[in-house]
Amino acid sequence: MRLLRILLLLLCGLSIPRTASAQAVMVSGPPVAPLPETTGAGLCAATSVSRNPAADFPQSQSSYIAGINAFMEANLGNRVTSVLRTPLDLSNNLNDGRTLSYGDFTGAVAGCPIGGCDFGYSDAVTSFATRLRGFIAVTSDMVDRPLHFGFYADDSVSLTLFDRDQTSYPVINRPPTLGAPTWRATNTVHFAQPGLYGVEVLHTNIGEHAALEMSVYDGAFTDFERAANSPPVIKLAAEGFVLVTPGMFHQAESGRPSFPAPTECAQCNRQFANAPGSGGCEAGYRCNAAALCAPCDSSLFCGESCSPCGASTPYCVSQTEGFVCAQCQDANDCVAPDECHLPICTETGNCASTPMEDGTECTGGTCQQGECRPVDAGTPDGGATDAGEADAGEADAGEADAGPLDAGATDAGGPGEVDGGSNPGVDGGGTGTDGGNPTADSGVPAGDAGSVDGGSPEDPSETESGCGCQGGPSALFPMALLALALVVRRGRR
Repeated sequence: MRLLRILLLLLCGLSIPRTASAQAVMVSGPPVAPLPETTGAGLCAATSVSRNPAADFPQSQSSYIAGINAFMEANLGNRVTSVLRTPLDLSNNLNDGRTLSYGDFTGAVAGCPIGGCDFGYSDAVTSFATRLRGFIAVTSDMVDRPLHFGFYADDSVSLTLFDRDQTSYPVINRPPTLGAPTWRATNTVHFAQPGLYGVEVLHTNIGEHAALEMSVYDGAFTDFERAANSPPVIKLAAEGFVLVTPGMFHQAESGRPSFPAPTECAQCNRQFANAPGSGGCEAGYRCNAAALCAPCDSSLFCGESCSPCGASTPYCVSQTEGFVCAQCQDANDCVAPDECHLPICTETGNCASTPMEDGTECTGGTCQQGECRPVDAGTPDGGATDAGEADAGEADAGEADAGPLDAGATDAGGPGEVDGGSNPGVDGGGTGTDGGNPTADSGVPAGDAGSVDGGSPEDPSETESGCGCQGGPSALFPMALLALALVVRRGRR
């Protein structure tokens, strides 16, 4: 009996499903490309049917990844390819009393059944393999963090990352296992730098239940790998893992979708990744670092021939007919011929220039019609201080003409008071003395420099009549003395 008990314990120990914990992965190589500014378009998913899964799907870790890739390339003719535009939660939603195909994230994707979105084939009898490829966007807040990638898979799954040098980093490698088709597996990845890294997920389904969920968790977690029903059953959704979304994945280094239609994509043989030429893709496309057919839209692979751009046309730009090498992408790539022109990049990708606005300052002057011209003193700018502005006429002697200060203006008496009224024109105050005209001597407006007597419109060349004297202090002095004498005489009386 004792021996029987020991044998039973050994048998029970052998029947316990294997539990394993993979080693954390450090992605130390450089990223394939910098982070694009756009949101990702999603992974490219390809599915091929197997008529003999026992031969087509390797069951050892050493041959699983290479074997599934070989199977996918050998069955290019029956391959169905499209862009996965939903979170990575796939299922054939089989419920035969068991719901192994539902996974850990049930009802998580709007518009899809409770177990997840459809595979390329979602019946319970078709054997197929699925390969998903693209670039994962590693942001700065993901660097040097313990990122746990988790999978719920039926029947098998693997995850591999790639850097710029095409160095591969296996993260998960869970081939199909007889008797334990449904698995949960997690492992930790540390990224040394932000940017785009190649990603490849492989999955197979031999029959009945089919499921593939990929999720991620940032934080402390003990990684594990074991059959889905083996205790302890740890559901990833309950542990804080979240499904990866299309926005996390790109199809080209530039961040652009592979094809104009957002649902279209194409995979190529990884042996042609980043190799010169088309790499088995159609004209104008190449096999990029993620082993996807992508537009030849970079300076190293540009245009229909996917050739590198030269020194005179170093940029690969989009045109109506496709991508072409050009002088510029925008005005920052161009240089103006002088400081009175602005550089521009035309729609065809050629550098040109346009004149600066007239009056813009330049070295030694201002821009005028695209030329830098010095400031000339003869221009309105210099004329502002010209002596002609303050012409002598402004201060003409006529403004201070003797007329207003005429003796008649300060005469002690009015007309006729000098001699008793017998000769009203003696003192020149009331009426003019030039020829007997009745015009006032000082009543005209001041300011005429040509007037001799302080405002008279008469021609100065004519000989004046009357007293025969000229206007001014020296001519009026005798008249003033005579007037003074008359006043004194009258006072004595």
